[in-house]
Amino acid sequence: MMPAIRASGLRACACALLGAALLAACGASEEDGLRQWMAQARAAKAPPPAPLPEPKPYVPREYAGRSAPEPFAQNKIGDLNRVLSESPESGRQHEPLEDYPLENFKMLGAMRNHGETYGVVLVDNKIHHVKVGQYLGQNYGRVVRISDQEIVLRELVREGVAEWKEKMTSLKLEGSA
Repeated sequence: MMPAIRASGLRACACALLGAALLAACGASEEDGLRQWMAQARAAKAPPPAPLPEPKPYVPREYAGRSAPEPFAQNKIGDLNRVLSESPESGRQHEPLEDYPLENFKMLGAMRNHGETYGVVLVDNKIHHVKVGQYLGQNYGRVVRISDQEIVLRELVREGVAEWKEKMTSLKLEGSA
């Protein structure tokens, strides 16, 4: 019985060796193809880069503004900062709802109390009641009209350095378009 087990064990071992040799031969041919492709890619010449454009000649200019005020003088910068920080409504008390951009406001509805109409808005996860004349948003938006569907504001938007322009904006009731 021993010789039969030995013969079958030898056959299995021979089959395993033959399979390993065949697999090694397959892998080598694929690897050879890859090596050949890499050698061809290395040997291929890349096209030369496009030539750089000729530099323009530098022509120095004489500074003719010796009599003009210096463009970066501290007093000019201070004047510009003062103009940019000025408010179009400088005598007015700042209101809390002016700290939020108008995009953060959502109109939830409107209500009437003692003959006066109030808009109900949501900002910063808090509900607020606003009335005509109150200010909202960061562009000096003053409420001019409240209806059941929208709150209309007159905003003052800076145009240029020292010029302000009026712009009408509205908050529409959430869910209505």
